[in-house]
Amino acid sequence: MKFPVTKKENIVDELFGYKIFDPFRWLENGENEDVKKWVEEQNSFAFSSLKGVEFDIFQKELALNYKYTSFSNPVPVKGKYFYSERKPDENQNVIYYKIGIDGELVKLVDPNILSKESTVAVDYWGISRSGKYLIYGLSEGGTEMATLHIKDVDKNSDLNEKIINCRYSSTAWLPDDSGFFYTRNPRPGTAPKGEEHLHTKVYFHKIGDNPDNDEMIFGDGRPKDDMISITISLDGRLLSISASQNWIENEIYIYDISKKNTKLLIKKMKAKFHLSFLKDKILIYTNYKADNYRILQSSYEDMLLDIEKWKEFLPEEKSLLSGFNITEEKILVEYLVNASSKVKICDYNGKHLGDIPLPEYSSLSGISTRKTEKEFFYSVTSFTFPPVIYRYIPDEDKYLEYNRIENPINPDDYIIKQEWFLSSDGTKVPMFIFHRKELKQNGDNPTILYGYGGFASALTPSFSRGYMPWVNKGGIFVYANIRGGSEFGKSWHLSAIKENKQKSFDDFIAAAEHLIRNKYTSSRQLGVLGGSNGGLLVSVAAVQRPDLFGAVVSNVPLTDMVRFHKFGIAARWVHEYGNPETKEELENILKWSPYHNIKDGIRYPNFLFVTGEKDSRVDPLHSRKMAALLQSVVKDNNVLLFTETEAGHGAGKPIYKIVEAQALKITFLAKYLGLSI
Repeated sequence: MKFPVTKKENIVDELFGYKIFDPFRWLENGENEDVKKWVEEQNSFAFSSLKGVEFDIFQKELALNYKYTSFSNPVPVKGKYFYSERKPDENQNVIYYKIGIDGELVKLVDPNILSKESTVAVDYWGISRSGKYLIYGLSEGGTEMATLHIKDVDKNSDLNEKIINCRYSSTAWLPDDSGFFYTRNPRPGTAPKGEEHLHTKVYFHKIGDNPDNDEMIFGDGRPKDDMISITISLDGRLLSISASQNWIENEIYIYDISKKNTKLLIKKMKAKFHLSFLKDKILIYTNYKADNYRILQSSYEDMLLDIEKWKEFLPEEKSLLSGFNITEEKILVEYLVNASSKVKICDYNGKHLGDIPLPEYSSLSGISTRKTEKEFFYSVTSFTFPPVIYRYIPDEDKYLEYNRIENPINPDDYIIKQEWFLSSDGTKVPMFIFHRKELKQNGDNPTILYGYGGFASALTPSFSRGYMPWVNKGGIFVYANIRGGSEFGKSWHLSAIKENKQKSFDDFIAAAEHLIRNKYTSSRQLGVLGGSNGGLLVSVAAVQRPDLFGAVVSNVPLTDMVRFHKFGIAARWVHEYGNPETKEELENILKWSPYHNIKDGIRYPNFLFVTGEKDSRVDPLHSRKMAALLQSVVKDNNVLLFTETEAGHGAGKPIYKIVEAQALKITFLAKYLGLSI
């Protein structure tokens, strides 16, 4: 295979006695003109390899698949209903509201008209206590660094009080709507280069004031990699501040709003805590002494007592308690049972009142509740149907279907199975297998194995328009619920981090072997797919077991695990992968870091790397360097790199860009796994 020419440099670092060869370090600088030219050449090569009749077929089918109306759960606020919606001819979601459930729609925010390329997106939005104000964050080109706007809902006009650098801001309104607390990143030019997305702090904004004068109330002198979220008591007296630098533990502080003082409520103790305020008590959702989580309670008077003296509100169960939502009268408690959703309804004393009915192998895709509203909405999805929204009507004590996103398929034509396999250490791991009913289990089916396995993030059943063309043409789509996620509690995550990270890769490799052994597919017809941490996963799996796979799609991946922590927000991830600046953890990382384990003379599978030029989570340097290294050693198979312009990690991407990238991925997988089109 003749690839675009890539220069090599003789760069060798010595760390703790290890020589680290890095011939493509020059590709780290995305602003360099030589790098930009190289990226253009790689894009041209990828297009020339994949664009053709098959690409056109998939692109047309995907364009039709994405031409539908999508919408979020409505949020009920004092007789108003707020939600977002995207019509078939739009690229971005629009925020609406109406007065009354059957009232006339009013458009509040339409990002589609804010840029010619539809690359401005609403990253997040929220409503003040009375519904008077809407706050929303807009970012452009996938940067995720949003500007926070405040809109007077009744006047449908923005206040002249924009707040810049609010990356996924956590917000909390005062009860009288006079102001709100929010999290913000540093002003431009005030943080060291490369740390603009770190250094999160909490501020207070009073409506009518100049945001430049907002008071910082938390974060001074804190670690630069703090991840902060906030919530406020119903009476507006107390603000809860959760601060953490990893996905394992956090601290909780209580800020007395009138006294302007902060007290540490919960210190770090190798457990996660999430605090919620009720009228007469405080609830804490935690995995402290509870692998599958439980909920503790305290009165306001006793909350500063030792947590050991807090009472148990809901005990730990055999299944994972994955979260809860609060209405004016009820608490909706979410569980994961073998990676599918279950929802119990409790009163404010923890008494079980019943369950929300959910289909087999389905996921709760969203719940919208307010502590001051009895009414709520929830949505459900699975492999065979997109989200269906239900409304709880308090006066009738009924759950009625409120709306559903159009389903392009007949669910009766498909099969969902859950199977369990043994990993290399004997651990039982589940997978979901999705295909058409007529498929024959004969070892001759092009198959996509998808995984993530990190950061305590669970993979649950969901509808994927992007891969329905694959399944409709006879392919199989598989989710592997490997360790590193949260499907089975705290230990499922902790058992596959840092020095044990290899267990995620072992689980994924065992999933591939299970599919081959049970004649779903063969190694030449098995492809793997993953994004972000999942991109790292599939890259490692293919480097360690190149014989198992025919094709690899590595989306916005990490690959250089010796230098990953030096770029953007990745400094936060040393608690997941290990710190390369310590000898013991570097030794472990070098065993599996994909960029450092490529060898000449090995027949690696076909690779497609997809990244975004403005990715502020996982720097595109990882895709560039890994693609260049593989192209330097691969002789027969293909290695492609596609870099999307005006795009980031994936959030806020316009539909036309989603369609193009997805068509490239499926065309690549179909070409190298033998899917008949």
